[in-house]
Amino acid sequence: MSIGKTIKELRKNKNIRQTDLAFRCGLSVNALCQIELDNTFPHKKTIDKISKALEINPYHLMLSSINEKDIPKEKREVFKVLLNLLLNK
Repeated sequence: MSIGKTIKELRKNKNIRQTDLAFRCGLSVNALCQIELDNTFPHKKTIDKISKALEINPYHLMLSSINEKDIPKEKREVFKVLLNLLLNK
């Protein structure tokens, strides 16, 4: 899953409107929309702001955005373990 889709999914799971999340992060609604549509990739500071507003660890956001296919085959098992540890906390 991409980072934009991950942000959108987490936002919806927490019942936060796009306008509210944008306000909490100091972003325009258009900027957040472009991120969620994967038209732009957020800077590290923006990822930190979004993570804080969603009350999650920034590493949770970034790791859950990685597709298993992006990981070399020999490292996928380690990736799965790390991702499960992170997501279950």
